[in-house]
Amino acid sequence: MIGELQCRQILETAIQVSGVDECEAFLGANELSLTRFANNTIHQNVSHSDSQLHIRCVIGKRQGRSTTNDLSISGIVQCGEAARENAKLMPEDPDFPGLPETAPSTKVLAYDEPTAFLNPEARANIVQQITIHSERNKLMSAGFCRTGINERAVMSTKGTWAHHAGSIAGLLITSMTDSSAGWAKGSSWKIDDLQIEQLIEQASSKALSGKNPTTCQPGEYTVILSNYAVDDIISALNFYGMGAQMVQDGRSWMNGLQGHQAMSPLISIWDDGQDQNGCPAPFDCEGVVRQRVDIVDNGVVRNPVYNSYTAGKEGKLSTGHQISPVGGPSAHNLFMSPGIHSEDQLIQSTDYGIYITRFFYTRLVHSTGCTMTGMTRDGTFLIENGQITKPIKDLRFTQSYVGALKNAEMVGSENTLHINEGSSSTNVPAIKVNSFNFTGVTV
Repeated sequence: MIGELQCRQILETAIQVSGVDECEAFLGANELSLTRFANNTIHQNVSHSDSQLHIRCVIGKRQGRSTTNDLSISGIVQCGEAARENAKLMPEDPDFPGLPETAPSTKVLAYDEPTAFLNPEARANIVQQITIHSERNKLMSAGFCRTGINERAVMSTKGTWAHHAGSIAGLLITSMTDSSAGWAKGSSWKIDDLQIEQLIEQASSKALSGKNPTTCQPGEYTVILSNYAVDDIISALNFYGMGAQMVQDGRSWMNGLQGHQAMSPLISIWDDGQDQNGCPAPFDCEGVVRQRVDIVDNGVVRNPVYNSYTAGKEGKLSTGHQISPVGGPSAHNLFMSPGIHSEDQLIQSTDYGIYITRFFYTRLVHSTGCTMTGMTRDGTFLIENGQITKPIKDLRFTQSYVGALKNAEMVGSENTLHINEGSSSTNVPAIKVNSFNFTGVTV
């Protein structure tokens, strides 16, 4: 970890060498370690460390950027010079509001030292629990255990200064037989919060109960979506339209739906960068404090998230959602409100339907309604008379994710945290959807 003092020194140097009156410097650093296993054997142990400095120079309505991972004085000077020269070459942008004025950032605890510096032996011991259980049950398992640190700091000539460091832990397990697979994933910023034994049991039980699946014909079905499948839904809704830039461009599923009851009243979705039950980061890459944004409130589509550029277009203030130094705004720490029913109760309430562990290889078909196509995977089962009766072969679906949440009739009572690529996260429950469209089946 670079540390707050050294981060400040690096960014002060970047501002000083920029040679312009208006400048912003962002420093992102990570130290990540991963132990990967397959066929019940560890086959890879790697560590990766990188730091990137991003400098943005402003000359009037022109912006120039440059990036380097050379944090020596000469490297910082070259980066600052490049950003300044790039600004001179850029056309003026009449919509650019200037660098944002920011309030002091609050500190949010998301750092756990035992997690940040977990050694390879400790990760190997976690994997050993998985492999012993797999061998005992005649399963083959694969996956990874990862730990590390993400650190960020930002400074500008507007007086902005903020620093945050967070730890991360993740465990992914795929357990397999000759004809089936089960899957489980755990995430947290504290290694002790990973429910390792529960995850092992979850993956292995689905693999064992999923042997020799039968074919189920495509069509409209009631489905029980585990929290893994709901994570895919909420992540896709974020990627394909929770940011104001996509709304302003007319490319978002939110277009035409704001202020309307587009989802079930059981569905509320919000982003809150301060909430420790996710993967919090209290400020964005412009140093703006992250605000809670209610995106869907009891089924009514409300507001996208903003950075300073998109907020300026509408005469608003940024909500603190510039999640990377370039590009548009996006949510980062998403939550969905839980319900009052256990996952078992969701299943027991279903006369005939399908239980889905997770989705795989999902891709956008159309932005309207966030219509997606993809496959079920790693534990798909038929439900009859309130009980899971048999495994079925994986199905392809083509389904509006907005429509799926409109058809949600029950919501699970237990939320699960998922930390995904880039440390964006969702904290979501299982749900019951009374109509979900399957268009094909695997052989």
